[in-house]
Parts: sequence; C-alpha cells; structure tokens
Amino acid sequence: MGRMKNIDLNLLKVFDVVMTERNVSKAAETLFLSQPAVSHALTRLRHSIGDKLFVKVPSGVAPTARAVELAQPIRQAIAMLESALSPERFEPSTSERTFRIAAHDYFTSVIAAPLAKALAERAPNMSVRVRPTAGRALEQLDRQEVDFAVSAFGEIPNRFASHVLIEDRYVCVLSAQHPLAHKNLTMQDYCAARHLLVSPKGDERGFVDTALAKLGRTRHIGMIINQFSPAGSVVENTDLIFTAPQRIAERFLSSCQVVTTTCPVVAPDTFTTTHLVWHNDFAGSSAHQWFIDTLVAVTR
Repeated sequence: MGRMKNIDLNLLKVFDVVMTERNVSKAAETLFLSQPAVSHALTRLRHSIGDKLFVKVPSGVAPTARAVELAQPIRQAIAMLESALSPERFEPSTSERTFRIAAHDYFTSVIAAPLAKALAERAPNMSVRVRPTAGRALEQLDRQEVDFAVSAFGEIPNRFASHVLIEDRYVCVLSAQHPLAHKNLTMQDYCAARHLLVSPKGDERGFVDTALAKLGRTRHIGMIINQFSPAGSVVENTDLIFTAPQRIAERFLSSCQVVTTTCPVVAPDTFTTTHLVWHNDFAGSSAHQWFIDTLVAVTR
C-alpha cells in the first residue's frame, strides 16, 4: 500500500480540480467547498506526498514539477473510479456534469448557441465551460485541463479520438455598397482589394496569404482582429473584404448590410474541417458519449 494508506482519496479530487483551475478560489467554487477547506485539503496532501505541489503566482497557483508528474495518473484514476461507480444508465435530465471545451471563436459563433439550446431542453443541470485554445488545444487535453477540444486540426496524434463536426467552405463577405459586391471576384479583383483578417492568435498572415504566395501574388490586409463577432460590422462600414467560413458569413447576412460571393482562393482541408477531439484515456463513460452525440447532432 505504501503511502496510499495515508492519503484520503477525496484529497486527490481536490488536487485534480486545483490543477485544472490553477486557482484555489475557483477550485473551491467548482467543488462547492470553502476556500479554507480546499487550502486545508492541499496542506494534508502536501504532507502525505512530501511536496509543495502548488506555489502562489499572481494569477492563482502554479504546479510544481512533482504536481505536473502526478496530474495525469491522478486524473486517469479519478476517471476510472467515476466510470466504475457511475450508474449504468446515464440520465441527462438530472446530470450535474461539467464539460470543459477548448475552442476558438468559430465554436462560440457557430456551435455554442445550438448546444446551449439542446442542453437547456435535455440536460438543464449540466454545465459547459469553453476556454480559448491559445494554440495549445492538444496540450490542454494531455494536461486534463479540458475534456474536449474543437478546432480545425491538422494531423491528430493516435492518443486522441476524434469526430468530424463540420465541413465548411470559405466565401468572401463584402459591404452591400462595395463596388465588387454583386459580381464574381476574379483573382485580380481579389488581390487588388483591401482585406480584413481574423486571427485568433494574432498572426499577420493566413492560409490565403500562403496560397497567394505560391501563385506569386499578395493582398493588402487593412485590418487584423482576433474575433469573428465584430467582422460583419467592420465589413459593412468599409471597403474591406473578409474571407470567412460560410457558416460565419451566414450569421452576418441577417444582421449587417453585407453580401457574400465566391472566394477565388480555395481553402485547404485543415481549415475547412472542424474536429471534436478527446483523449483516449478518458473516453467510454455514458455521459461522455452522450455529450459527443449531442455535439454531433447540433452541428448537423
């Protein structure tokens, strides 16, 4: 048994949540405990393991090297216990599960609303927490910071399972008053125009610029923003052209004075296919599968 006889298994749950939240106060809220209770639990676990586990930083707490080493085995053990002890039949109408998703603006713009509606109707006590990917969605899955990641991935490593949620295509969004608004854009028209780029990570080039460079062409990017939501208003009031996923563009048609037209640059598959990804180690529970099925259904 070694040190296990000295460790209360409830302390491991506290460790797991603090590891996820990186903040004792937030962990206390998630666990429905007081902050002193969480701090006391961490103190007991530190004594049992013989390591500080977490150190204070301006944003909350940061894990020690030993805590990082323990995080995945503890998360796997908790997941196995939860799966073994959970009722054989999952009942979404009474479930109080919280699912954490790493996703970018495309998810919140296209998927969040129908998912919220589906949960309100079928699982009103279930919660979803959407976190930015910050370009590290697979790392977040490895570190058990999230349960799922939603993004347009390239190659997905074998340690993850995945499902295609959306196959999209790119179109051009223009102000209804734009001189090019009611014609099919030629490559010459496209390259001569001014453009809006949405870049969640702050990159100054997108796949369009890579494709144009291969053709010996360039475009002028007049503005770069980091979210899709204001793009319709920006385009509506300027001469900028926004090359956008069609499902994003469709949302602007009803709220802004804009039109869409065919884009002369073809987007690669890694930008048009949105995957739902999860870690193989934490799959298999009925609640997990129900959530996957719900996400797939609402994106059809």
